[in-house]
Amino acid sequence: MGKPPVQEVSIELISESSLGTSPSDIHKAAYSGQLYFMNGTWYIKYIEQEEEGQTNATVKVKEDEIVVIRNGLVSMRQSYRPGIKTSGSYVSLAGEMSMDTDTRDIRLHYDEEGYLTAAVWVYDLHLNEQNIGRYTVQCRLTRLSCNTY
Repeated sequence: MGKPPVQEVSIELISESSLGTSPSDIHKAAYSGQLYFMNGTWYIKYIEQEEEGQTNATVKVKEDEIVVIRNGLVSMRQSYRPGIKTSGSYVSLAGEMSMDTDTRDIRLHYDEEGYLTAAVWVYDLHLNEQNIGRYTVQCRLTRLSCNTY
């Protein structure tokens, strides 16, 4: 691809959830991280820093699948594939829960140079077999180390 191996990026994560007719709940977070492309997959890496500790996060992005891996204060691994129900687990200070998702949609956006600029995925979430609601997650990326000639 001719791209530098690692790009420093600012990451904006917006998670919107809704259940039935209740108003949507929106959570926003911003991180600094890295973006790179290897073996047909985009990797987004960042650290979630909380008072209690930190979580290392990796988001693996392909055209037909997004995998979120978190290790640390929170641990989870969940695959999101449109039309496919997937299972995983979510472990936090509150304990462990089974996590099931039914992914409805994945949309990827790229800039004119072919770099990933956003990944959006929509899924229905069940924790311990209880319907938590429909989530729309937007991961927006802005490259910080752009070399333009």
